[in-house]
Amino acid sequence: MDRNLDILVVHGFAVREGRGKWACCYEIRLAILGGPLLYRGELHGRSFATEDAAIFAALDIGEREASLHLEAARAMIVALTRVTHDHIPH
Repeated sequence: MDRNLDILVVHGFAVREGRGKWACCYEIRLAILGGPLLYRGELHGRSFATEDAAIFAALDIGEREASLHLEAARAMIVALTRVTHDHIPH
């Protein structure tokens, strides 16, 4: 993944849609433990010989999509940091 995307995690997976067809699915989350879901996407009707090939395609598509969500992720990290600091007793 691009160094600019280190604040995001892309999880790719595939779901069988029929004989030789897999839906390429991916989730984009903040790269913190239990990070919130930012985006979930899927592409249907793709023909792949194996589930692994579909997962590889899902990761590729998910990483491209993640680059579009960088600003939202940065804003969410800032907001989470503020909430955490506001709840720490001084």
